[in-house]
Amino acid sequence: MNSNSKRTQKLLSIERYTKVIDIYNNRNEHNFLYAKFSNGFQKILEYPYEVGDSISKKKGDSIEYIFRKGKIIENNLLEESRKNGLLK
Repeated sequence: MNSNSKRTQKLLSIERYTKVIDIYNNRNEHNFLYAKFSNGFQKILEYPYEVGDSISKKKGDSIEYIFRKGKIIENNLLEESRKNGLLK
């Protein structure tokens, strides 16, 4: 299994139903922006989430749905990874 395949499988295996409760500079990680979620999880800010965003992603689906101020934003994790050079 090559690295592209592993990364794709990892993205597809994510299951997330949570809300963004804070966005902050992580002093322990070179002041990179991090998002803190209502489920206690914290991760580097890879997508421009906003505080209050509700996020829903089913396992096996590449689309993450972001509910923001009455709108639904579709974030295709595989496409974002390709744009950022993480997938070929």
